[in-house]
Amino acid sequence: MSTMICSADRRRISSAVCGFVASGLVLLSAHAAAGADENRWRLSKSGDGTAMLAVTDTDEATDAIGSLYLHCKPGTGSVTVDESNMRDKRVRAAIANLILNDGYPTVELEPAPERSAIEAITNSDDGGWGYRFEIGADAVAFNQFKKTGYLKFKIGTATIQAGVKVGFDKIAEFQAICRRPPK
Repeated sequence: MSTMICSADRRRISSAVCGFVASGLVLLSAHAAAGADENRWRLSKSGDGTAMLAVTDTDEATDAIGSLYLHCKPGTGSVTVDESNMRDKRVRAAIANLILNDGYPTVELEPAPERSAIEAITNSDDGGWGYRFEIGADAVAFNQFKKTGYLKFKIGTATIQAGVKVGFDKIAEFQAICRRPPK
């Protein structure tokens, strides 16, 4: 397409200008493709009944999920939050400081005052460093997450906000699966 633009107008257009126009068209098409991104909260269920909520770009079985995902056994009232690839150096430093200073591994959920504790610090060859903690399916923080698409919490001095604003219906469906049945 850039060749047509440059060759259709045979006036004195330098090759640098044609290159600039071609580069701009490539960037515009890349931006349009990025705008068509289908990343959203999606729900999947495993054979053992475990439900998982993750940001991914497809409903198909894939391992291309976001590094933060949630899972639960239906009806337990408890949701496990897993971060499998802690890329944010602020979060890594905050967890390291907790360890070095013998601090309690508190996760402060937003909105406050709800809290949890880091249950595990993990590592894998394909994902890197991670952590795991639990929250209640009916927690105020989870209800806020259902409204915004973002799970917000603080570990040490690091504030984490993870999610996307698409797929609220799947968050609500996941919460309904995880909640304890009424007595």
